[in-house]
Amino acid sequence: MLFTPAGVQSGVVVWFFTCSLTMVRRWGGATEESAQLLDGKRSGRPVLFTESVHLRLIAFYCQCPLPGCRSWSVRWATHYFNEHIEIIGRRISPSTVHRVISARSLRPHRVRYFLHITDPLFFPKMERLIQLYREPPQHLFCFDECSGVQALERIGVEIVTDHGVKIEFEYKRHGTRDFLSIMDVGSGKVFGRATENHRQETLVEFFTEHVNQQPKDAVLHYICDNLAGHSTELLCRSVAQLSGVPYPPLKRAQQRRQWLESDEKRIILHFTPYHGSWLNQVEIWFGIMGMKCLKGRSFASGDELGLAMTAFCATWDEHFAHPFRWTYTGKGLAEKVVSRFTEWLLLQHKQMKRGFLQKQLLLISNLRRDYWQDVPLKRWQDLHKVLADSGDYLQQIIDGCKKTQQALVVLLDELSAEFQSKRCCVK
Repeated sequence: MLFTPAGVQSGVVVWFFTCSLTMVRRWGGATEESAQLLDGKRSGRPVLFTESVHLRLIAFYCQCPLPGCRSWSVRWATHYFNEHIEIIGRRISPSTVHRVISARSLRPHRVRYFLHITDPLFFPKMERLIQLYREPPQHLFCFDECSGVQALERIGVEIVTDHGVKIEFEYKRHGTRDFLSIMDVGSGKVFGRATENHRQETLVEFFTEHVNQQPKDAVLHYICDNLAGHSTELLCRSVAQLSGVPYPPLKRAQQRRQWLESDEKRIILHFTPYHGSWLNQVEIWFGIMGMKCLKGRSFASGDELGLAMTAFCATWDEHFAHPFRWTYTGKGLAEKVVSRFTEWLLLQHKQMKRGFLQKQLLLISNLRRDYWQDVPLKRWQDLHKVLADSGDYLQQIIDGCKKTQQALVVLLDELSAEFQSKRCCVK
């Protein structure tokens, strides 16, 4: 179309584009009739569902309006659309609904769990643990308990087929067992014990037994979560006795955790952040035990379950123990936290509670202070704008709480000062 008006011979155009002479002449004639490049009329049925219809369908499908229903299937949605023609203007088939939804990769019927960060000090705690994994001391252990494992006895006999094993659905309960575990990060070996409970006396006895197996003058590091039993008065006294240091009685759990984390003794505990138990490597081993030892098994008693877990622990240590290669660095996590909080504020969801909001504001303030460069500037600008525009929504949640109000004011002032110092224009 460009060559023909310029005087280029049609034969040259055919040779250059390797197309037919008929095509060259047809497009050349279309250019002479109109300067616009418009598609000619085609045969076939006109489009029934335009883009605006698609958008209305998607909006309705992703926000199920039926009372008591969180989501609906394609067939339910089709039935509802055909009963209420005014929504999209005409009847529709299930295949069309499925095609429109699938084209946008939308799956509103799927529900998955996630664990959001709520600890204001999550990132410095996470970095400390990652540093331990990168440069582990000689004696580094991960301590945790797999609690409430059910001893289920299948009523029927399992069936072995060419495609796997079939197990009876019906079962009989025989109570639960806990499995206490301390994993050596350097070797991957696990010191474990099956118990009927994980009360503080049981935990301290198990912990003391492991410490006594280590060299008497060695500095021992233990990574554990924030379970109440990991910071009891009894555990603190035991750690002090095993370390040969005095213990000043402390009433608050937070004070006891700080004392357990201090490096003024040879036994040092490192606590994961709240909602950060996945940073404990022994959780990986619990997953392996669940797949290799517990899945599909039938246990006639709690003792049989305990023996099975103990036997698996011994098998692991003898044949399969190996250190896990830790590769997680936390990259991108700070940006995800800021983006998700911004999205929640935009939605103005009624599930946002004051305590949760206060923790998020403190968390974002800490990110602003220590991890500003890890979050793109656009994310900070979006958050600042949403905070400034969501005054009524936030005040409704705060409801006069001075601590939450102060956290909000401090964050807004910090963001404004940060933008002003960098001469950023926030629209």
